[in-house]
Amino acid sequence: MKNITRYLLCVAATALLASCSTKQAEPQVEGHYIYEHAFNYDFNGNHFDVSETGTMDFYADGSALDSAQQVYFVTRQNGDTDLYVFNYVSPSRWSLEGDTLFFAGIKERFRMEKLVDDRGLETSSLPDLSQEIIKVVSGSIDYQYKFHLDTLTTDKMQWSFTYRDGHSDTWEFFRNK
Repeated sequence: MKNITRYLLCVAATALLASCSTKQAEPQVEGHYIYEHAFNYDFNGNHFDVSETGTMDFYADGSALDSAQQVYFVTRQNGDTDLYVFNYVSPSRWSLEGDTLFFAGIKERFRMEKLVDDRGLETSSLPDLSQEIIKVVSGSIDYQYKFHLDTLTTDKMQWSFTYRDGHSDTWEFFRNK
């Protein structure tokens, strides 16, 4: 009976050790991601449809770099349309507590530069809005957002945010290996 008990204990211990050695580490936020995102809003009577394509780098020291090309399609109050393209570079800080990802840009290092004028759309006789867009974005870049971390795998990170008016937005980041 002692030999059977020892044998069963050895088998159980071997199985436990094998399961521990093959267990995968939890996915980490750190890494290089690619993303596409779109959003829209109204401001000063104008409607903005914005799309962005970029990369996001998260580093173990709590720093991050968000780099994107942002395209703003603006419909003015009078129906005229404008198109603005920006190079957006936001060195940032991040931390993770449970399923809350804290994220804020570093205002002193933020850059947003207009790349081109409109692309052949009917141009408005109204003033250029690009500097106003840059002013609004840079004015809130250092706000600390509390994103809900919806998904974190070895291939994908997804977070969401609910605004004060109750609408939510989701961002999907795909790890670029």
